[in-house]
Amino acid sequence: MENNWDIEIRTGPPDAEALQQAIEAWRPKAEFAIFESLTDVSFPVPRATAINLAAWPKGRIFAPTFELRWEKNGADFRSVLAKEISVEWSNAGLADLFLPDSEVAGVFFGRENQSVYLWPENDMRLGRRLRYECLEDQRGKNQKNVMLEVKLYRDAHGRLIFWRYTQMRWTND
Repeated sequence: MENNWDIEIRTGPPDAEALQQAIEAWRPKAEFAIFESLTDVSFPVPRATAINLAAWPKGRIFAPTFELRWEKNGADFRSVLAKEISVEWSNAGLADLFLPDSEVAGVFFGRENQSVYLWPENDMRLGRRLRYECLEDQRGKNQKNVMLEVKLYRDAHGRLIFWRYTQMRWTND
């Protein structure tokens, strides 16, 4: 059996300063963003939004070919960069900030795409209106739901090993 993997997964720097440097390097390539705090969630345009790690201790920026995610863990951060092998590093020094993840390297056998609905913009259970800012210019007539597309990576036994977000889109469903 031949491995069927198309991504490189690396763990990122634990300190906020180095992580901020990585975010700034990948942000111009990102098409979508999801930021989370204890009391809020935001979907800004990553290229046009300053990313403050103190305000958003958990988040991800992504495009169809990569995802950079982070989460504050105590005083440090845990971050992961998953990029398609064909995607070049933003600058040569940046690759040194990320270490190869030896636990998942080369164990992928299959991959599949999955789509999930996100919360509707005006769902009253949330207590506020969501704004999918990163999708505002893509909304068509009568499109009211947002779909998040996820790529799942499995091992030879079908077990889920890793997943990454690839894109978001409006849908009529």
